[in-house]
Amino acid sequence: MYKLFKRNHVPGAFEVQMAGACDPGRTRAHNEDAIGLEVGPDDGWYLAVVADGMGGHNAGEVASALAISTITETIRERYGTADAASVLTSAIDLANRRIDELAETSPEAHGMGCTLALILGERDHVWIAHVGDSRVYRVGPKGIHQLTVDHTMVQDMVQNGILTPEQAAAHPYRGRLSRCVGHGKNRALPDIRHLDLERGETLVLCSDGLSDVVPPDEIETLASHPDARAAARRLVDAANKAGGPDNISAIVVRRVV
Repeated sequence: MYKLFKRNHVPGAFEVQMAGACDPGRTRAHNEDAIGLEVGPDDGWYLAVVADGMGGHNAGEVASALAISTITETIRERYGTADAASVLTSAIDLANRRIDELAETSPEAHGMGCTLALILGERDHVWIAHVGDSRVYRVGPKGIHQLTVDHTMVQDMVQNGILTPEQAAAHPYRGRLSRCVGHGKNRALPDIRHLDLERGETLVLCSDGLSDVVPPDEIETLASHPDARAAARRLVDAANKAGGPDNISAIVVRRVV
């Protein structure tokens, strides 16, 4: 999956390349992850989303697909009617409600939900939103930096000083979420932040199927490949090489000009 956001027709040339890959991994029977890339009318905005589904039977893949379609639809309809953070909050809130409403009508889908990591950009202005343990990294001249903080019970204990990061990394419940979209929980408030994307910088969005098995320094190296499509594919391949114990999603968003 590949998209190009290009605005060379206005003063100050600007170009962002976006590419994504999604794979079931080596051990799962089906893929509950989903990714989405979208460029708005007249290159007015660009959107990248990773969703990691969960639930019984095939419900996880339904939740992740519904979350992405709802968020994309809401951005299309509401972008420019309010500030970006408000639009993103509304989009995620609607996804949360739609997932829960669908789950109520189908016993097999009971408890389905997903995690989310997404970016919404307008030229070099980028808003990052996430719910759960899907992540966003920033890769540039100063190295790699994780821009999101996992919404897990173990990470909450780290932030409260109960566990050290080293203890958290080996904790048996490190994957237990404290926040997600759907799953019959209360309204899933996203964490949202803004940054300016500098020329040559790359954002990596991924599910925990990548971040759990590929260390940050390797993510940095692979994401720095000059071709965004190759970078996304190589990130997924690296997770599979490390055993592929979960579904794997990776999106590479790079400012070229």
